[in-house]
Amino acid sequence: MTGASRGAGRGIAFELGSAGATVYVTGRSVKGATTDNRPETIEETADGVTSRGGNGIAVRCDHTSENDVRELFNQIGREHGRIDILVNSVFGGSESSLPSGEGRFFWQRPLEHWDAMMVAGPQAYLLTARYAVPLMTPQCEGLIVNITFFIKDKISGNLYYDLAMNAINRMTLGMAKELKDFNVSAVAVCPGWMRTERVTYAGLGPEDGTTETTAYVGRAVVALASDTMVSNISDDAITVAELARKYGFTDVDGTQPLPFEG
Repeated sequence: MTGASRGAGRGIAFELGSAGATVYVTGRSVKGATTDNRPETIEETADGVTSRGGNGIAVRCDHTSENDVRELFNQIGREHGRIDILVNSVFGGSESSLPSGEGRFFWQRPLEHWDAMMVAGPQAYLLTARYAVPLMTPQCEGLIVNITFFIKDKISGNLYYDLAMNAINRMTLGMAKELKDFNVSAVAVCPGWMRTERVTYAGLGPEDGTTETTAYVGRAVVALASDTMVSNISDDAITVAELARKYGFTDVDGTQPLPFEG
């Protein structure tokens, strides 16, 4: 479970823990050295996985570093020998350490924003999957879930963000095609407006007020992992709201929030 110190990654890790899974919780935020001026750590997430009935294992990993990613999967290979599900949920485009833009247009945004979104986004997803897949293909079984975002026929946020998310969606299509013969599926999952730690702290929210917890996307991932026919939707980019209707799960308050429409 990549990017699991906070946000969607933490919510997914917790729900996988509730389903009894062993979850390798990865990210850069560890005790005594967190990122983005936030207090959350991968150790806290791993403890939460374990307290929910799973087995949480915290491993520091910068998913933009090939050495870190290689060592992570070497460790998983030694300790477990296989991977059943990889969830990619890292993203560097919203870090507070980035320089602020001078405007909302693409020509006014610093190129550091592009680098952050594309490197700690599609590139990190591809690098991580590259090392995870060899632990899936021998048993001819596995699932890759790429956490992403899209709004049909609209630009999602700013142009850099939209390109990063759609690169992930296109990547998922390519992964699914190449992995089909190995019975490994790839699905892009698109949450709505999530009440993450950072969003809650900043008091942000959409105009229509429709928000969801990070448990909602977590339940979507658990439903996909439990579906023996998940290959039927491999290569799709699907909203959490659509998956909730398909599998019949709800958010923690018993509702099924509608997808964010921008």
